[in-house]
Amino acid sequence: MVKSEDFLETHFDHSTMNRPSFRTLFLGILAIVAAVGFSACTVDENAALLTKNSASGSKTKSQSSSVKTEDKDLPSWSERMAEAKAEREKRAAEAEKKRQQELAAKKKADEAKARKLAAEKKKEEAEKKALAAKEAREEAAKRKAEEDRKKALAEKRARDEAAREKAKAEELARKKAEEEKRREAKIAARKKAEEEREARQRAEELAQNAERSRSSGGGFFSRLGTSSSPYKSKGHDVYVNRMALSSLSPSNAKIEVDLSEQKARVYKTGGGVKQLVIETQVSTGKSGHTTPTGSYRIQEKKVEKRSTLYGSWHNSSGAAVRSSGEAWNRPAGGSRFVGAEMPYWMRVNGGIGMHVGYVPDYPASHGCIRVPSAVQPLIFSKVGVGTQVTIIN
Repeated sequence: MVKSEDFLETHFDHSTMNRPSFRTLFLGILAIVAAVGFSACTVDENAALLTKNSASGSKTKSQSSSVKTEDKDLPSWSERMAEAKAEREKRAAEAEKKRQQELAAKKKADEAKARKLAAEKKKEEAEKKALAAKEAREEAAKRKAEEDRKKALAEKRARDEAAREKAKAEELARKKAEEEKRREAKIAARKKAEEEREARQRAEELAQNAERSRSSGGGFFSRLGTSSSPYKSKGHDVYVNRMALSSLSPSNAKIEVDLSEQKARVYKTGGGVKQLVIETQVSTGKSGHTTPTGSYRIQEKKVEKRSTLYGSWHNSSGAAVRSSGEAWNRPAGGSRFVGAEMPYWMRVNGGIGMHVGYVPDYPASHGCIRVPSAVQPLIFSKVGVGTQVTIIN
């Protein structure tokens, strides 16, 4: 016969048994089944007694006492139900205890894991903070090093600039001293040359006068026209060697222009000898229009010549109007450009040439070599196309 506990455990779980309505129903069914089983056993035993007529009364009594004893030893239905309930409660308590233990262990593990994560996070934050501090220190050190480098470079540049300025000042002072020395030497040489020229001129005049006196018998009028006065120019230093002038020609003439002295000299050359024949003051290119230095040859000669670049502007009535004097810069009211006169023109280099013009004591031209009107026609007559012109400074 199946025990009630085994039947309950086999067919129903604890959750089902714990429901009140189900337990009440199940207990009622179990009571009916037990009653039916018990009555069946009684009928079977009575039938056995009836069929066994040969059995003794003592045996029947013994069996009856045995059945009664066995019935008396079996637990009651309520006891078995109580035991089953206690067992269920015990197992439920153990399961709950196990579950609580598992929950506590899980909670403890979660707390340990949380503490570990917190420790790792704290460590990571500390490492990040340390790294950031290290990077900040390195960056600060780098900036300081860069600032120090820039400061050192600026100081070096300042020292170099000061040294350059000092050297430049010293060089300027040296050049100025040398220039002053050269200027004084030039002044002395010029003064000496002028004295020698005047002496030569007086000697030439005396010799010419003596020669003419011998040929004409002397007298006051025989000395007229023997001086170099026809080539004198007011305010200009001009010298003409009249004795050598007659032998000067385009084939042996050579011109030298000294920009620093503002002088032009015409030499007679031949046989390895260079003889000064004409020396005159000139005015060359001003600042921004400096006369170019170099060795050139006369390319063109014209008695009458007008500039195509510089001159004056006139209105329709022919009157001059205020202007810059430049051909490419027409002023208001200007209708006609008239180029500046450049008589006795001798082209030297491109648009640069020698011609009659205004000769102050300083460079004043747009690049040409201006020569006093008293001497330029003479130079023009003694040189030709191809004559060498050397311009020095």
